[in-house]
Amino acid sequence: MADPFVTELAPGLTVLRADNAGPMTLDGTCSYLVGSNRLVLIDPGSGDRGHLSRIHGVVRGRSIAAVLLTHSHSDHAELAGEASRVFGAPVLGSRETLRRAGLEGGALADGDQVSPGADIALIALATPGHSSDHMTFLSEEDRWLFTGDLVLGEGSSAILHPDGNVGEYLASLSRLYALRPAWLLPGHGPAVADPMSLLANYRTHRLEREAQIIRALTAGARSVPEIRAAVYDPLPEGLAWAAEAAIAAHLASLSDSGYEVPPFEAYGVPAEDD
Repeated sequence: MADPFVTELAPGLTVLRADNAGPMTLDGTCSYLVGSNRLVLIDPGSGDRGHLSRIHGVVRGRSIAAVLLTHSHSDHAELAGEASRVFGAPVLGSRETLRRAGLEGGALADGDQVSPGADIALIALATPGHSSDHMTFLSEEDRWLFTGDLVLGEGSSAILHPDGNVGEYLASLSRLYALRPAWLLPGHGPAVADPMSLLANYRTHRLEREAQIIRALTAGARSVPEIRAAVYDPLPEGLAWAAEAAIAAHLASLSDSGYEVPPFEAYGVPAEDD
């Protein structure tokens, strides 16, 4: 019987979905095995040992040349150290990702070629916005773009104060759009075969949210909760904090642009290493 958590998307490209579905993770966090014989593992996932066993089963005696991290959030990076030990492969990510995750490994800078003995070459791209340490990875030959949490397969990505930055996020979206990828391989949700439309929609959504917040301020909203009530439909229990952290990220951006905004620093989530 086929494993519902494992899908071969193309020769040399397999996605493994972790069993950690939730409001912020959609149907689970996606890990990717890329290559044919000497593989690259992107975002090994959270601390679910069953997920690591599933990865091991797909590798099936082949070797892993590197474990790549898009960013340090635990649902993407928690298993990185153990995966590195199990497969004898170095962990690679931005310097800040490695620091936040408490991992030793190879620090990647923007534009670095990621091909440590693997049979597929990837380029590391600094793409902050969802988090300040975020990277995406591009396969130049196939135009596969592994987007982590910058762009999801459905819905919208969270930009949460204080680590999320709306201006950086929009710049990162523009950078991905200019690359004209063939596929987006997100950290959550399905693979995207129409990347240009989705990237354009993501930009439109973010600008519309900013416009909604400006309208709420103009109408007299004087606090983050008041803006949330004006901008968002009723939210599932437990998600008000995320909406308020997203509003705070927008308010920070508007403040930088000269708008007078209500206090927002108290809203958001602490950085992962705090």
